[in-house]
Amino acid sequence: MMALAPWLFGFLLVLFRCGALFTVAPVFGFRMMPARIRMAIALAVSFAVFAGAGYPRFEAWTNVSHLVGAAALETLLGLSIGTCARVALEAAMTAGHLAALSMGLGFGAVLDPQSGAESTSIAEFLGFLALGALVAAGGHREALAWLCRSLIAIPPGAAALDARSLVTSVVHASLTGLSLSVRLAYPVMAAVLVGQVVLGVLGRTAPQLNISSIGFSITILVGGGVLYATAPLIGEAAARSAIAAFSGGI
Repeated sequence: MMALAPWLFGFLLVLFRCGALFTVAPVFGFRMMPARIRMAIALAVSFAVFAGAGYPRFEAWTNVSHLVGAAALETLLGLSIGTCARVALEAAMTAGHLAALSMGLGFGAVLDPQSGAESTSIAEFLGFLALGALVAAGGHREALAWLCRSLIAIPPGAAALDARSLVTSVVHASLTGLSLSVRLAYPVMAAVLVGQVVLGVLGRTAPQLNISSIGFSITILVGGGVLYATAPLIGEAAARSAIAAFSGGI
């Protein structure tokens, strides 16, 4: 039994990395998937990846401090990469929030089944569109491919793992996702702004037309038309950013 301990603890570290990844990563980490099924998939994937990597050993399993530190770093690694991809995908939903607010539809809140928080119909539409684009582009396969590459580049419990660089990557991904959401929502927001300016000018030049009574309808038509034209591009851009997080992680 003692002879098998290095392989056993090596597998447990791989399970920590895979379980942390599946907790927050797109597709695998959504609340719509039951936790038991998620853990069963993580256990099966961990063993497959562990075997494919040549059954890496963890020799310092007798040192409790090294074992606890290695488990914490493995968890941090999985959470960091999964969060980077999740933030990139959530940029589509944030763009939907911004578009809904600019169109005056922010009051229509609905329950988001993925996060359990309140959302808007446009944000939900763009979020599921980005999720569909991610699955169609093979984002779930990229997550598994990253897991395989990471075990080769950084074996379980490797001292080369830098916690500061992981935290920095998460902060950078969050800022990138925020800027991406603004860029994705910009066409709708710009179209609504132009429509509001035109209505304001018409209202000042011809007050008898009573433009203010149809202002909300015009805003919906203008914003909805631009959203109809740009929604596929928004979903594709968010999905590509999430895949790039996995591709460039290790």
